Amino acid sequence: MDFPTLRLGRKPNQFLMAPDDLCQSAIPHAESPVFNVSAADLLRRLLDIAEGEERVSIKEVSEETLTVKLVARSKVFRFPDMIDCRILPVGSDSSTLAVYSRARYGYRDFGVNRARIAGWVRRLKQNLT
Repeated sequence: MDFPTLRLGRKPNQFLMAPDDLCQSAIPHAESPVFNVSAADLLRRLLDIAEGEERVSIKEVSEETLTVKLVARSKVFRFPDMIDCRILPVGSDSSTLAVYSRARYGYRDFGVNRARIAGWVRRLKQNLT
């Protein structure tokens, strides 16, 4: 996933959270917060949260590029939502993240992707204070 060149689709079944200046071809739905931890630590904490989620599987992790690819499946029909994350260093002891979560099928997602990412960010903030 190349966040700088990402173009959002027309369907309302997606959610993009990114730092204000990262995406040049898309307007994020929300701006990412800055966390007072290193990028490597934020990556580990994000993986801990994802591993604890039901129906979420980690498909790829790159500690070199600080990226994660995940799949979350809906409870009843097991439809996949694709989630791409990239951790971005802001300083030596601070970092932020970009997350693009979207439904693979269908037109609407009823806010599921937004709620999932908002919940993960809330948990990251709680764990870091």
